[in-house]
Amino acid sequence: MSKARPVEEPLAETLSAAPFVRVAAASDGDSLAAAGLLARACAGTDTPFQLRLDDAPDTEDAVTVTVGPTAVDGDATLDRPASPTAFELARHLGADPDPVLALAGTIAAGETVQSADAALEAARESALIDRQPGLGLPTADVPTGLAASTLLHGPFSGDEDAAAALVAELDAGDDADSDEAFDRRLASLVAVDTVTAEGATERAATQVERALRPYVTPDAPFRTLGGYADVLDAVARTAPAAGISLALEEGSDEATDAALAAWRKYGAAVHDGLRSATTRRHHGVWLLDLGDADPAVLPAVARLALAFHSPEPVALAVTDGAAAAAGDSGIDDAVAAATRAVDGTGHGTDTTGWARFDSDTEQFTDAFREAL
Repeated sequence: MSKARPVEEPLAETLSAAPFVRVAAASDGDSLAAAGLLARACAGTDTPFQLRLDDAPDTEDAVTVTVGPTAVDGDATLDRPASPTAFELARHLGADPDPVLALAGTIAAGETVQSADAALEAARESALIDRQPGLGLPTADVPTGLAASTLLHGPFSGDEDAAAALVAELDAGDDADSDEAFDRRLASLVAVDTVTAEGATERAATQVERALRPYVTPDAPFRTLGGYADVLDAVARTAPAAGISLALEEGSDEATDAALAAWRKYGAAVHDGLRSATTRRHHGVWLLDLGDADPAVLPAVARLALAFHSPEPVALAVTDGAAAAAGDSGIDDAVAAATRAVDGTGHGTDTTGWARFDSDTEQFTDAFREAL
């Protein structure tokens, strides 16, 4: 019996023969990173391509690859986490893909780097990553990074003054410690403050580990893999032009600065939304109503609510005409059923979901709860 070929091989053959490749990516960090890996591979093989975030194809002779949960019907789809598959696919196309981008995309998908074993091995062999104590921030500016990071939610999140005070507390007790010792003490203090914060759940103790002991990336646009992932997710959702620039390796200082500015603004909005939301506890669902907030923040609000504060196994963040959900399983099916019930549109994965609708939020919420 012949062994089945990995999905990357036949897709690579299709793309190699394509007159034009359209990459239609969902607006999240994993999909953006994966789309960037495919677009760079096309550029390296002189294949005409177009990269668009969550948009519909309009060229009849194009081979369309959809990345992540989108509403676009493509000729092939890379499911979440898409970055590891895109890395392998780029190799099959004869390219030398960036393993750091693939690993950052994998983290943005909520997975560990071990889920991208080929990229992890390549990054280690080329000494592109180095695990160290500290926090997974994109820059060395700790107060700004700690306040904006959406890898965790603590008393300092969204509040640069509080983050600066935390760093100052450590500086005051610094007896000429090494940078490594400072980073270790900082990570420990952040973890303790996060898990002991008012309203923190038992799940927080596990979830905060996502931001600790980062992989430092000295040759990448951002300081750590976790920070890179955080920026990718922010720009994918709120600054697509900056996101596409990053994904296509147009790594000018201007592009990096624009991405960081978008990330800081996004992080502030996410944490503000999480704190200011009106919450209601239902059986199985913790509802966060953000009023007229920007719908772009909903996925991160739902994710952080589930990770650090939700007393229920599912968090549902809603605003006028939009919703995002996070849970351990079954979220895509629940979103699909709820949007059908209110004539809306939605998509998602087993653990996350996104919806748009014209009905009022209560009608959608009731349909979603019934579908779980």
